[in-house]
Amino acid sequence: MKAVFHLAALPWIVALAAAPMTARAQDEPPFEVTLDMDNDGRMDRAAIAADSDSGLADLSIYLAAGEGKLDPSRKPDFVKKALTQDRILGLESKGKGSLAVTSCFGCGANKSWDTTLTIVWRGGKFLVAGYSRDWDWNVQKADGSVETTLGGCDINFLTGKGTASKDLDDGKPVAGKFVPIALADWSDDSRPEPCEF
Repeated sequence: MKAVFHLAALPWIVALAAAPMTARAQDEPPFEVTLDMDNDGRMDRAAIAADSDSGLADLSIYLAAGEGKLDPSRKPDFVKKALTQDRILGLESKGKGSLAVTSCFGCGANKSWDTTLTIVWRGGKFLVAGYSRDWDWNVQKADGSVETTLGGCDINFLTGKGTASKDLDDGKPVAGKFVPIALADWSDDSRPEPCEF
């Protein structure tokens, strides 16, 4: 009986695994966290969810929204549309009013990377204060061999410094001066060069 059930369930498991990631992402609840981003002593709220039309992740920030249930009629103070097209893994407070958005592409597959974008409030606006990315990229070559590219980067836009690693080596300082980027202006094109592979 168990074997029959397992065989009957197999097509459903395969169908779920093959479903497009954006279709499943739309069904996932939004990530939400409270923190004092603007350091005014009142709790703010950040939420991120996949847009139902595009599947891209939109970030909404509500200043002085409190810790209770959010009034559904309240409009966010800031919205960053299409923050990422990758799958959101987490949204968390990292202390001192910083917000970390973690996402992944491939999520452990042969071609995958994960990123963390750190957001802060400084000088009256939201800024990208940090960006880190780790990748594991496997490419099947014509001769049947597999070429693997491993690496990572960690850029702190507030200090202007960063590190990058290749293969399994430890991260080494990278040349260049990095400056904070307004969250409103952030896109994949803003990604620092040491974070490309």
